[in-house]
Amino acid sequence: MNYDAQTTILIVLSVILLFIVILSLLKGVIRVILLSIAIIGAIAVWVFIQNKGFTLLEQITDTPQPWMVQVTAWGLGLFTFAVFFHGMNWFSHLFSWRRGGASPGGILTSVLMCALMLWVGTVGISYYGNIARISYYCNLAQAHIKGEDTPSMPWFTRAKNTIRKAEATAWLASIDPLESAAQANLACLVAYGCSLPEEEFTRFYNERLAHCGIPHPGRFLELFRDKGLRTLVSECRYVTLLENERLNAFLQMGNTEEIIAGII
Repeated sequence: MNYDAQTTILIVLSVILLFIVILSLLKGVIRVILLSIAIIGAIAVWVFIQNKGFTLLEQITDTPQPWMVQVTAWGLGLFTFAVFFHGMNWFSHLFSWRRGGASPGGILTSVLMCALMLWVGTVGISYYGNIARISYYCNLAQAHIKGEDTPSMPWFTRAKNTIRKAEATAWLASIDPLESAAQANLACLVAYGCSLPEEEFTRFYNERLAHCGIPHPGRFLELFRDKGLRTLVSECRYVTLLENERLNAFLQMGNTEEIIAGII
């Protein structure tokens, strides 16, 4: 294990410990928050499954049906509400050493809540790791222009890479609804290219992208020249860049998504 991985694990363990202490001190506030999360989370899960249900069910069956989407949406929505609502009722016993504080229901709820919180945490680290990596490529382009040393990779990006590469946690990528290697890589390439003057990004395109087998590769130059995309990069609006419709449309051409996913 290298130093970065050790540092990441120590920080994660410290955050978990701090989180437990905060929970024990702010139980009343957290109970109200959990009730809000129960309602908002159930609605959010329902909406997410309504939009992405067919895509998710294709991982299980070749012929997903509308009724399957509805059953999954309502089932997971109610499950999310039940977990957090039940967790709210049992919350006064969590991290408490009072006699009788533990029970099968409380233990199960605690396990489910911890699992959900850890899942949300890894999704957040992964997503922010992508945003930080886009920023890194902007800084990398500026360093190349100025002849400066290569900047260091952001901590959140290194943390995400550690989680994704470790055998024990690599599987979390498969249940991350925000994970898209192609989308993140394309945003990084566009951030890099849009941070360069035309002569430089044309050289970058010819040396690194022209022969990658991407359908209509010349459209990369159009992306690098696009005033709207260059404005997003110059204003550091990396979240908007990651979700940009033009980039998503570019990924839909032929096997572009598959190639971009492994290009950097």
